[in-house]
Amino acid sequence: MPCHLLRVRPPGGDPFGVARRLVAAAFVLALAAAPALAAEETDVSADVQVPIIMRILAYDRNLESRAGAEVTVGIVYAPTDPQSVKGANEVSDAFYRYAGKTVKRLPVRYVLVEYTTPENLERSVATRGIDVLYVAPGNAQNLAGITKVSQARSITTTTGVPEYVRRGVSVGVGRSQERAQILINLTSSRAEGCEFDASLLRIATVLK
Repeated sequence: MPCHLLRVRPPGGDPFGVARRLVAAAFVLALAAAPALAAEETDVSADVQVPIIMRILAYDRNLESRAGAEVTVGIVYAPTDPQSVKGANEVSDAFYRYAGKTVKRLPVRYVLVEYTTPENLERSVATRGIDVLYVAPGNAQNLAGITKVSQARSITTTTGVPEYVRRGVSVGVGRSQERAQILINLTSSRAEGCEFDASLLRIATVLK
């Protein structure tokens, strides 16, 4: 019997969950702060990205051995960047609507991860059992720290910002000629312990 995607909810049945409350609060604070860098844009909506990313993960021959009993996706956002907070909320909503789907028969759940330092990210990864990181927009200045952790702990990085794939994130969803495009950074994916099937690489745009 397939397991449903889990959305963290506090006692009492709050429909939005503690994590969404924290992100909402961060969004209010972020609106008052000037972002350090121009916001990065995604090419396709979160509702398009999430199903494609889940299908891509199913092509990783090593996913089951790394993930264990379930696949936990950490949505990484920069709390001082409004675009990053907005993107994280959109992706978390897309995962919520993706409820009931599995990857290689493994149930999928997601958690929101506020990026502050590589050390804090590593602690979140370890304590929350994260197997995949989705890098939200607004993380350009954090990419080196994120990929340092992902490669050290064999965690697949994904994103909807094509430029992030060129800069070291393993998997991305972009757009080419009005169609969704799969982007794979082969060097990064191998460094994170992924082994993607050749059938996926034939239909993806592969960066080496």
